Amino acid sequence: MNDGIFLKKFGLTFDEVNGMKGRATDEAFSDKGKLSRLNTISRDSSARETISTGLAGCKRILSKVGLLAHIYLVNEMVSEKRTSSQNWDELLGRVLLDPLSFRDPTVWLLFQAALQSERDFSLDVCPVHSREDVLTGRFIEGLSGACRLWADSFRSYLNRTGNVLEISSIDLTVGGGEQATGGDFALILDIRKSTPIPPLAPDLITLTGPLQGPLFVPLLFQAKCYTGESADISQKHKTRGYQFSQLRKTVCASNYIFYENGTAGIQFPALPMVKPSSACSPVESAPKTPVFEKSVNFSTYLLKAINGFDDIPSATTREEALNMILANTSENSITRVAILGNTHGLDVIYRDALAQLRSQIDSENMLEPNSEEPPSNDGSRIGFRKKR
Repeated sequence: MNDGIFLKKFGLTFDEVNGMKGRATDEAFSDKGKLSRLNTISRDSSARETISTGLAGCKRILSKVGLLAHIYLVNEMVSEKRTSSQNWDELLGRVLLDPLSFRDPTVWLLFQAALQSERDFSLDVCPVHSREDVLTGRFIEGLSGACRLWADSFRSYLNRTGNVLEISSIDLTVGGGEQATGGDFALILDIRKSTPIPPLAPDLITLTGPLQGPLFVPLLFQAKCYTGESADISQKHKTRGYQFSQLRKTVCASNYIFYENGTAGIQFPALPMVKPSSACSPVESAPKTPVFEKSVNFSTYLLKAINGFDDIPSATTREEALNMILANTSENSITRVAILGNTHGLDVIYRDALAQLRSQIDSENMLEPNSEEPPSNDGSRIGFRKKR
């Protein structure tokens, strides 16, 4: 099959597919890639099953090629009586490292960048003791760098389709301000979906669900360092109360992100793990939470967020995505929002969206002065609409 026919059928040239899949395989199954996964599952034997289940559930992002590859893998496991759990490495190697497996190759690129950045973060950054805010800065920096590397490697595809792959950020403080210390960070996934090539047949859409339009997914993370098997989530503010309680008030998906990092240094840390705050027991009775229970690695969580699950709500507009983050967060905890997406100029777009959101709220407050809630003592950001 020549490149012209291949491009028309799949939206990628034969050389692009070979190059993408080859690099993804080299990165994921390099010594570092295999070591990072081994370090993670060696901490808790259930981690492989939890992560594999999370990846296997991401069917909306798959193309016809990906769905068939996944079905063949499941059938093979059944015939070989391997029914305990799908293997993490097999799902990567047989399905998720192939760009043809994804409806949108840009989402595939984003997933590969996340895989690479979390691997490098765990093995290159986490062994040396550091503060949570410093580690979070290095983590976001690494993700941004990985996005640039993957985008540069496959510039021909991105230029042809008018896509990009980058992280932008906006300052939430009026007139600028100093970044507060702490491990809190907010991330909005802003994905402009493309029509799959070839289009999915109706019977396959039944398996995957309908193609989603533009995707705006606001995510909130609270970073926690840990050693051993559990992380302390009992941090309490003198006026706002338990940090855990504030995290669970948000209407967007709120999570802990755990970095294995200690004062003595750790030679082979696990991957950064994401655990929804809703999966943690009340902090009053359980000040520590098991790190690997109901948790997945960061790249798996991002793929789940793009795929769409009930416990990871999305917004219908960029203004709503911002409001979902800001309505219940502390003024001192989140001063910047990172935006990961495939549209040019997202920093400018979101600054305009923030200005429009503030203008709408100011107008509502002027029209209904008596309905404005008085300032609260719980540390919530005043001036943004709280969801009820």
